Amino acid sequence: MIEMDNIVTIVCLIGAALLTFVLGKAKLSKKRRGVQTPPKNTAADVARETVQQTLEEAISGIKKDTESEDAADKLAARGNARKRRKK
Repeated sequence: MIEMDNIVTIVCLIGAALLTFVLGKAKLSKKRRGVQTPPKNTAADVARETVQQTLEEAISGIKKDTESEDAADKLAARGNARKRRKK
């Protein structure tokens, strides 16, 4: 038969395994409950608004240039200025 020392060892091992399992489950459930949305990135919002505003200004400028009497000259000057900025 099984000796008493072996039974105590087996019961202790099973108890330790159960304790580890229960504490692990508790720790995982705490992490899941604490899920939050990331903070708002205001720097990206400001940059996005600035780019959008610049685009709208450029489009309105091009519309004005195409409706003027010397549209070709104004559009060419705008293209040349853009080419100089890229360098």
